[in-house]
Amino acid sequence: MHSFLGLLALFAVWAFVESVPNNSSAAARVLSSILSSNDYDPKIPPYYNEEYPAEVTVQLKVLSIDNVDEASMDYSLTVFLRQIWTDPRLRFAHGPHDNDSTVSPHDELIRHSLDRLELDSRVTDQVWHPDTFFANERKADVHDVTVPNKLLHIFSNGTVFYSMRISMTLTCHMNLEKYPFDRQKCPLVIASYGYTSHTVSYVWMQPTPVVIKSGVELPTFHVTEWDIIECDDMAEGSYGNFSCIQMYFGLARSYGFYIAQVYVPSFLVVSLSWVNFWLDINAIPARISLGLLTVLTTTTMSVGAKSNLPRVSYLKSIDVWLATCLFFVFAALLEFAYVNVTARVEKRRMTMREAVRMATDGAIGTKQNAKDKQEANSTAHMRERARMVDKIARFAFPIVFICFNIFYWCYYML
Repeated sequence: MHSFLGLLALFAVWAFVESVPNNSSAAARVLSSILSSNDYDPKIPPYYNEEYPAEVTVQLKVLSIDNVDEASMDYSLTVFLRQIWTDPRLRFAHGPHDNDSTVSPHDELIRHSLDRLELDSRVTDQVWHPDTFFANERKADVHDVTVPNKLLHIFSNGTVFYSMRISMTLTCHMNLEKYPFDRQKCPLVIASYGYTSHTVSYVWMQPTPVVIKSGVELPTFHVTEWDIIECDDMAEGSYGNFSCIQMYFGLARSYGFYIAQVYVPSFLVVSLSWVNFWLDINAIPARISLGLLTVLTTTTMSVGAKSNLPRVSYLKSIDVWLATCLFFVFAALLEFAYVNVTARVEKRRMTMREAVRMATDGAIGTKQNAKDKQEANSTAHMRERARMVDKIARFAFPIVFICFNIFYWCYYML
């Protein structure tokens, strides 16, 4: 009795398994019927003989913005490029098996109940897809680990969804006049390479043409905006016009690094050069050492800050700052030279005259004593004049530098 019940249970399970529709077999039949049809040629775009083009809807999902390089004027990013178009030749209901007696009614029912065909990268070359390229691309790669990162879905109404994961470097012509407080707009241009606008037309997916993954950020930039801009068809002379679409990323530079590494140190070096004005005019070795040290330090900082920047023909914000800092420390060194010469010139003249007087006859003693007293007063006056120059510089240099800072930060930050 137990053996009979066991056999009956096994028979029931077998009958249930046999009754489950074999969707994979039905999908294979649908795909085979479409691709082997005499009406379908993957080398010919849809609507080729019609009066309107195949419309390709595009969406970009930005996975990461990896780098923005000012020296080479480009930026790198990784995206999902998603394209959707309709190909009436791929509709399931129009397959050649509709009246094929070799297909069982059960498989025919399953074939018409399928919503989509999900295909991998091995089938993409057997289905027509647009020859999309990025017009401002410098280099690009389609990811292929562990398999080529391509996705192809064919829906029953003939709609095709094609997606691939791409890492690419695109050109971005930058205006660096306000560097490092600049904002850049880096474009991304998509077009058809071989099909004219009469055959293939591109449009952005609405209402979300671009999706930026949350958490996308760069060390020195942050994305402030993105927008779609009009792209006129790309003309290639007598070959025709080619459809294109365009958008841009708004990037604002994070200038905290430059404040900490360039502006604050250079400000302190300029302030250090003002110590010269408080040293005694006779402390010549100390004043020379301090002046030369500040000049060389500012020069080194200027070279280091601009080493990774392109050689452009206009002044950048950082150039103005570093050139002004160099001017102030060099002016402080020149001020010391003037004070030193002013304080010592009369002293040297007096020493030379004293030597001449001692070598001559002292018969003119009274007149010579009066002249010596006059020269001593002149020397004291010149030393006092040198000290006055130092006193004026102690306040004039900081005031002028503060006025420059007010103008500089208002002009470049507002």
